[in-house]
Amino acid sequence: MTSNPHDHDSSDSGNADTGIVDSLGDPAGISVTETARETDNAAWLDDFTIELRLLEVPGAAIGDAVASVREFLADSGARAEESFGSAARYAVELDLPTLPDAGKSITEALLTNGIGLIGLVVLGYTAYPLAGGDDGLAVRLWMVVSLGVTLLVLGLLPRIVSVLLRARNRPRTVGLIVAGVSFGGFGPVLLSVWWGQAVLFSVPALPVAIGAGILLLAPAIWNQVHQNLQADLIIEPGTGAPTLPSLGVRLFAVGANWIMVIYGAISFVLIFALYPNN
Repeated sequence: MTSNPHDHDSSDSGNADTGIVDSLGDPAGISVTETARETDNAAWLDDFTIELRLLEVPGAAIGDAVASVREFLADSGARAEESFGSAARYAVELDLPTLPDAGKSITEALLTNGIGLIGLVVLGYTAYPLAGGDDGLAVRLWMVVSLGVTLLVLGLLPRIVSVLLRARNRPRTVGLIVAGVSFGGFGPVLLSVWWGQAVLFSVPALPVAIGAGILLLAPAIWNQVHQNLQADLIIEPGTGAPTLPSLGVRLFAVGANWIMVIYGAISFVLIFALYPNN
């Protein structure tokens, strides 16, 4: 930022009041500017780290890249956005090597999310008969169709997670995405009230609900343990010490991992609480 020449004027010209204001106000102004720059740079570095993670760059390479950027910013006193552009673009421009099993991790994520999503949908199917005291689950045509559609859109989940991570500092965007996903999730519940009565076959509701609950919980537990025990940690160059993500990023990652379980539990409880006969 360009300084005002009058702020650094040491001549005797001008009145004393202006000199007092300048001498008292200038340091405060510089301090505020530096604090804002450091805050913006810290947010940019968080975004940069996340972008490299999403690109499946190894932790050691991420540590080197982040350290280089941090050192440049400290020496130059510049803003990261002005020097490097957007974090997403710069992460791609670096063209860093990726993990050899990056494709495998994506496949694993799709598989675990798919299992959890099937558990979530089937658990929703069982909630109404169990809330009404019915031991049997009537499998209707709309259930089969909606489950098939759910599996088709499963491929969008990694993209949704990426968008949520990149938009984590924009509550309105995150809210719109979550609202859209939630509306889609409540669709089968609404269909169960207003659509079709054609029954294909019946199965016991309670065992199906237990099985669905296991399918919903297992991927979240697996992902949590897997991430904690085998995470490719970011390494600070020259020290060999791993650097953990910020608390906000870690909490967001945990929330993203358990969001389907939380959503399923809340929906199941609400159906029991709001069922007409209760």
